[in-house]
Amino acid sequence: DVRKWYPDIIDLVKITLVEAGPGILGSFDMVLAEYYLESLREKEIDVRINTAVVGIEDRYMDNKDDDECQLDEGHHHYTVAKLADGDEVPFATLVWSGGLAPVKFFDGACIEMERGRAVVDDYLRLPGEKGRIFALGDCATVKNNSHIATASVAEQQAYYLGDCFNDYYSKLDLLEVEEGEDLPLPGPVYPALMPWAPAEFMNKILCDSSPKFQYKNRGSMAVMGSGGGVADLTHTDLPIVKTKLSGFAAFVIWRTTYLTKQLSWSNMMLIPMYWFKTWVFGRDISRF
Repeated sequence: DVRKWYPDIIDLVKITLVEAGPGILGSFDMVLAEYYLESLREKEIDVRINTAVVGIEDRYMDNKDDDECQLDEGHHHYTVAKLADGDEVPFATLVWSGGLAPVKFFDGACIEMERGRAVVDDYLRLPGEKGRIFALGDCATVKNNSHIATASVAEQQAYYLGDCFNDYYSKLDLLEVEEGEDLPLPGPVYPALMPWAPAEFMNKILCDSSPKFQYKNRGSMAVMGSGGGVADLTHTDLPIVKTKLSGFAAFVIWRTTYLTKQLSWSNMMLIPMYWFKTWVFGRDISRF
């Protein structure tokens, strides 16, 4: 967009991506991660791996002598990111993605914790709470069977608990449960394998039910602007060919998956129309 709408300043724009780990897309197949990394560099994006940002510092430049930098509020202000290797990157806009931190809701609670997350059993219940308190998503970790804290895991856990409450716990008469007695375990629940609501009936065909929470791998995808991306389907539980894709094919799969996450048919129709408008006329950058 910048290259199209502001060609006179494109040479002044630079993007630097700083990653503290040994590479990007660590959960993807190594071949796809390397492809994504090289594609970024082909777009003239400065990618620095094994490098951490250790601080942000304000600087002031002497307008009379641009080579002299002083901490004087009467001069031109700019900011720099200080890196662990000693290098400094001046910037105008910083986008920080520092990962997930456990919520403070459980601070001081008398429950079993593991790395800041509440430990739950295979039914997403907090141990020692008589089956009356549940936890899911980023704030919880399944004992001896921890899952990566991703939206896919949290979504499937929400589907599981929704089925447990709707099909079993809602029919339970708590007056018949003696005080101090554990609530009964839920009955069999089918895992939420299919990501598209109209196709959820396939879960009963493709999966076995169990009272315990079952996580199903739907694959991993990452988009790269318009027309590019990667899709790692080598370990997916979906009834498709186990493969890995890159380029336009991965982009199409990502867009298709994006459509399946919409909550209404109207959105599923409107979004492709906006995509088509952007493809024909370009992105609308007007501000109101």
